[in-house]
Amino acid sequence: MQNRHKSNSLADLSTIFGMTLLLTLFGVFVFFMWTANKKTSEIKEQLSMDILFHETVDESIVRMMEKKLKSMDGIVKKALYVSKQDAQKLMMKHVGKDAFEILDGVNPLPSSIHVNLSSSYVNPDSAANFAAQIHKGNKHIISEVAYNKAQFLEIGTVFKNFEIIMLFIAGILLTIAILLIYNTIRLAVFSKRLMIRTMQLVGAKSFFIRKPFLLKAFYHGVISATLAILFLLSLWYSFTILNPNIISELSTDKFLLNNKIFEFSVIALVILFTGTLISIISTYFALNKFIWLKSEKLY
Repeated sequence: MQNRHKSNSLADLSTIFGMTLLLTLFGVFVFFMWTANKKTSEIKEQLSMDILFHETVDESIVRMMEKKLKSMDGIVKKALYVSKQDAQKLMMKHVGKDAFEILDGVNPLPSSIHVNLSSSYVNPDSAANFAAQIHKGNKHIISEVAYNKAQFLEIGTVFKNFEIIMLFIAGILLTIAILLIYNTIRLAVFSKRLMIRTMQLVGAKSFFIRKPFLLKAFYHGVISATLAILFLLSLWYSFTILNPNIISELSTDKFLLNNKIFEFSVIALVILFTGTLISIISTYFALNKFIWLKSEKLY
């Protein structure tokens, strides 16, 4: 009896250890995906377009357009009014004063609004639709909506391919994790196949047999996920010790700190939900095999 209890404890510990390891790796990958997605959005939102206005357009009208663009949440990330004088200073910084001396001091640059679109709109079709929408009905004040179409096309294609590859890798890793967890749980259930058959012989229904196993699977999932979260926290703590600049940034920037807390909270909930769900589902299907297994195949 004591040996059986010891064997069951070892099987439970083995299951929890295996699930903890896999959920930790899953959490690292989710964190990597989250970070990669944020960096992708940041890079996309660096692309811009310029709305150029006619020479005779009053500044107040341009300011109204700027305000309208800023109110387009989800489409426009940033909109900045650039006056003729600011455009001249920027141009002189890049090409030098000589270029304007040739023009006898005349400033040919129009006033404009520098627009950065939200990452979801940084693709050729969305950019073209946005440009057409802004230009339509405003041709009397807007001379041109200028942007680098080749850049929008290239960056849209590159990151679309990147997302497909990352989703493919995520699918493979998740499938491997599910199969490994399932096999670990199946071995644990296999060690109790005789107890399952004994319960069946005394008239126990399938639901009654499954209940204690599924409850244990739930506890195993919660414990494994909690250990995986604690392990990820320890990894993050070790990483910050090696990079003290991160601590100074988080301590001075409350928004960044809250952002990091939110990110980790979401990842922790994903690990907890995934670990518990996989544990319960794997146990359910592993049990089905032994509940309907013929007596001669038990050994």
